[in-house]
Amino acid sequence: MTDRAHLNYLNDTLFGPIAKAIDCDVVITPITPGAFQVQVLSPVPDDLQKAHSLTMILPSGERLNGTVTHARRLENADLELQIDI
Repeated sequence: MTDRAHLNYLNDTLFGPIAKAIDCDVVITPITPGAFQVQVLSPVPDDLQKAHSLTMILPSGERLNGTVTHARRLENADLELQIDI
């Protein structure tokens, strides 16, 4: 199921972490009790795949957050992120 979500993410740079945010459509899939996968539907900002942490706020007000352990671009230009809580 596709949800609209607000993503807050951090990118590490030479000058320290930089906070960024975007509103986008996502598909969330639980993997284990301590991890989930997020497919961010295109268009996706280029720097999102470099994020090291992510907080996702869903329309219901629920917050999901964790560390990005894996990121990959899909053939359809979506971005798949694995998040460990």
